[in-house]
Amino acid sequence: MRFEDYYQILDVPAEADASAIKQAYRRQARLLHPDLNTATDAHAAMARINEAYEALSDPKRRAAYDGVSRRHRALQAAAADARAAKTPGPANDVASDWKQGFQYDGAPVAGRSGEGFSEFFTSMFGRASTPEPADATPERGADEHVKLVIAAAEAVEGAVRSVTVRTLAPDDKGHRAVVVRNVQVRIPKGIRAGQHLRVSGQGAAGRGGAPAGDLYLEIQFKDSPREQSRDVHEPLPLAPWEAALGADVTTTTPAGPVRVTVPPDTPHGKRLRLKGRGLAGEPGGDMVLDVEVVLPPSTLPGARAVYETMAAALGREFLPRAGES
Repeated sequence: MRFEDYYQILDVPAEADASAIKQAYRRQARLLHPDLNTATDAHAAMARINEAYEALSDPKRRAAYDGVSRRHRALQAAAADARAAKTPGPANDVASDWKQGFQYDGAPVAGRSGEGFSEFFTSMFGRASTPEPADATPERGADEHVKLVIAAAEAVEGAVRSVTVRTLAPDDKGHRAVVVRNVQVRIPKGIRAGQHLRVSGQGAAGRGGAPAGDLYLEIQFKDSPREQSRDVHEPLPLAPWEAALGADVTTTTPAGPVRVTVPPDTPHGKRLRLKGRGLAGEPGGDMVLDVEVVLPPSTLPGARAVYETMAAALGREFLPRAGES
C-alpha cells in the first residue's frame, strides 16, 4: 500500500496551522474547478485534494496521520541507510511497518468506500461507507472561491449566469462526496474586474447540521474589451475617408448601438470618449472608443486605382516617416 503525503498534496509544510491548510485547499480547489481546468485527470486530482483535506482538517485524524508520517519518514531513512551499507535491515519491512502502533479513535470518515478515498486513507480511518454521525460536532461548511469571466456587456447591463461549483456534500444516505452543481448568479450592473460577489449558503455543506459555507465569485473581464477604472474600452473601426473627412457613424457597444460623430482628421489610435456610457456607479464611467483606421485591400475593384492616384497626388508632400533616420 502506498503512503500518501497529504502535506505535499496540499503544498503546505507539516507545521501549517488549520487556517493555512484551509487556504491551501481552497487555492488548489480553485485551480481544479471544471470551469478553469478541463484536463482529463482534474477529477482524480480533485479527489486527492479532498482526501488530503479530510485527513488534515480534522484534529484527531491529523494527529493520527502525523504519527504515521513520522514513522514512515524514520523507516524511509533507515531503509536508505541499509541500502547504502548493503546490509539487511528495516528496508524489507518498510511497506508493512509504517502503520505499526497506529491509533485513531475518531469518528469514521463520511463518504463512499472506494469512491474518492484511497486504500491508504480508508485503512487508516475506517471504511468510508459509514455515514456521518447524527451527533457530529457542528462545523460550518467551507467557503468556495470561483473565478467568473464575464463580457463587458454583462458588467454594463447586469446579467444572470449559471456557475458550475464543485463541493463536498452529504448524499441521500449521509455519505460525504464530491458534488458538482450549477448555481444561478445575478451579476449586478456596474461590477468591476477584481470585485468579489458573495452568494450566501452556496459553498460546501456543513457538518452536524451546521450551515453551508458561502460561494465567492471573483469577477474577471474577457481580454477584449479592456476595463480601466469604470471606463469601458471598445474598438471603433473607420474607413480612411471617414477618419480623414469626418463622419457620423453607428457602432455597437455593450450598451447597444450608439451614434458617434467623428471629427475630420481623426488619426488611428485616437480615443473618442462618450460620457456616462461606461460602467454604472458613483461616479459612472465612460465609453472610450479606440479608433482603428481600416484600409480597403488593393484587390477590391477600383481600390488600386484610387491608391495610385493618391500616391501620384500626395507622394511628394505626405511623408509619414519624416524625421526617421
